[in-house]
Amino acid sequence: MKIFRTQRFLCSPIKQNQNQVTLTGDTAHHLIRVLRLKIGDRLCVFDQSGYEWDAEIVAKKRQSVEVVLLNCHQPDVESPLQITLLQSISKSNRMDLVMQKATELGVHRIVPMLSKNTVVRLNAKNTPRKMSHWKKITIGASEQSGRVRLPEILEPQELNQDLLSQYKQGIGFFLDTTGTDNFSAGKATNITVAIGPEGGFSNDEKTMAEKSGYKIVKTGPRLLRTETAPIMALSILQYLYGDLVN
Repeated sequence: MKIFRTQRFLCSPIKQNQNQVTLTGDTAHHLIRVLRLKIGDRLCVFDQSGYEWDAEIVAKKRQSVEVVLLNCHQPDVESPLQITLLQSISKSNRMDLVMQKATELGVHRIVPMLSKNTVVRLNAKNTPRKMSHWKKITIGASEQSGRVRLPEILEPQELNQDLLSQYKQGIGFFLDTTGTDNFSAGKATNITVAIGPEGGFSNDEKTMAEKSGYKIVKTGPRLLRTETAPIMALSILQYLYGDLVN
């Protein structure tokens, strides 16, 4: 007999003693049109409070689904390591992959950066659309991976000295092909890791990172793509200091 994995969905904040939730928008569409779930089917909902609830569908409409909340539990799924990812913005599908995999790997905060060699340029018109798109990706990745909190996504910012200093939490790693340092940091609980664009960081940007106290780390003998580097770095950091291996 085939066992199906319980579907998980983000919901609006749940108040104390609340026993029913209405799912709308893309979530309701996915439940009704894609999964074709029926009244009586079970699922799981979470509201970013750190808790999740077993739930059961009790009513369906064209654009909404009513679920009754059953058991509440607090799964131990969020990483104890607080990682801030400073990620140079890349072309659409590459940046989407970074958002998805960084979420799966337990990143705490993502700061999209516009560095000197960044190919993609955003403006006041397309930035809100991009932010909304990235959030949808992190929601889907959180639902799939079992996370109960979404990573924070900040507005895209220019890479400069202030940005590097502002978001440096504890230990900072700056990935660059000229780096001579490594990810060794003793005991770490707060880490910032900076990833460059397709063309890499400039010498001036590397100098800014050094002045801000970042370790300049080389990613090995092979040149990694901008969407591969954060996956590699986050995996190593979660293994060394987080919960990738318990």
